[in-house]
Amino acid sequence: MRFPPIDAQYLYTTQLLDRAQASGVRVVNHPQSLRDFNEKLFALAFPQCCPPTLVTADLAAGRSFLEQHQDIIAKPLHGMGGFSIFRLRQGDPNVNVVFETLSNHNQRFMLLQRYIPEITEGDKRILLINGQAIDYVLARRAAPGETRANLAAGGTGRVMPLSKTDRLYFVGLDVIGNYLTEINITSPTGLREIESVAPYSVAELFFKKLTEFNPN
Repeated sequence: MRFPPIDAQYLYTTQLLDRAQASGVRVVNHPQSLRDFNEKLFALAFPQCCPPTLVTADLAAGRSFLEQHQDIIAKPLHGMGGFSIFRLRQGDPNVNVVFETLSNHNQRFMLLQRYIPEITEGDKRILLINGQAIDYVLARRAAPGETRANLAAGGTGRVMPLSKTDRLYFVGLDVIGNYLTEINITSPTGLREIESVAPYSVAELFFKKLTEFNPN
């Protein structure tokens, strides 16, 4: 199974970083932010940028959302790398078992979003460093017959210039079409792929911005 690196050891590490930060050590990202923000729920702070979304543990609510939108994506809140992401259409015989599995029979939240047809063109990983978007994005396209564009799920990536509509001015973004789907803060991958094409060193820019960073 693929999960973000959030466990008891991770939590203890952020607590130690709190103490280091209080002692004057420069820490990025903020330890409290790493604890407080789930990467899928964080995107909902910007609803104007997101597709219609429902977070629920209720099977009936999930079925109602599917009936309303006819074609949806269902996924757990704790997965990464394409883990347990399902595309469901109205009338699919697997709807109940998918909702039962994701919600653990009404015991665990799942995230449902209206399907975004532009996923056939891939999704984009946009890296931001201290609020500045890197001028190139990693565009990930799903393998034939696959919905998920994640590289870990067999998707392929190509680096392309950042478009005007991609310049959203906040941190670590996954974008499909013009929709924000996730904000990655624990594992914002893609830097090495982008750096292989960008005409400047993204890592060098990161460390330059790090020296300029003022947590206050």
